[in-house]
Amino acid sequence: MRRLSIALGLAALAVLPHGCGGGGGGGGAGIVVTERVAFVRVVDPATGNPISGAELYFVTDTGNLPFQRVVATASGNPGEISLAIARAVKSDARVGDFVLRNVGDNLVFRGIWVRRPSGYTAIVRHTNPQNLKRVIQTPESATTLAACLVASNQAGVVRTVFGAPGLVDFGVIEIFPNNPQVPPPPVDDVCP
Repeated sequence: MRRLSIALGLAALAVLPHGCGGGGGGGGAGIVVTERVAFVRVVDPATGNPISGAELYFVTDTGNLPFQRVVATASGNPGEISLAIARAVKSDARVGDFVLRNVGDNLVFRGIWVRRPSGYTAIVRHTNPQNLKRVIQTPESATTLAACLVASNQAGVVRTVFGAPGLVDFGVIEIFPNNPQVPPPPVDDVCP
């Protein structure tokens, strides 16, 4: 009887993420088990605060997939994801972070393109979870040129580069403001 109860409980958990539409309230902890989810934090280097107006795209050979911005409560906007769902994926997620769910196995990843808001430069510093830093000059539009994209060193077929479904944490992207008081560091790769 106990085995039957455990089996039924596991079966219920396996279908839980599929019971709700995009961004619904029931995704819970099952998200990481059943799908690949990309996570990025984008901040202003002077304040450490999220940057409103920034946009992120997961660049592939077949097109660009927009990340969803984490918001306090889901509004039905497809460009947003609720904090509760984001925290089911990454426990320290906060409002202003970015999440991309259902990253396909066979996509060819090229990197992350950052569309900066007005008042910010094209210079970004990416710090990955291993604390490796890279400063790049981002292009005005999405491209597949490696020198122009964040995390381009991880380019390749998604299932090969990132492995089994689960969390793909890209770390932190700092976008430098157009402010002489906060000069950007020297660029490692200049976008052509």
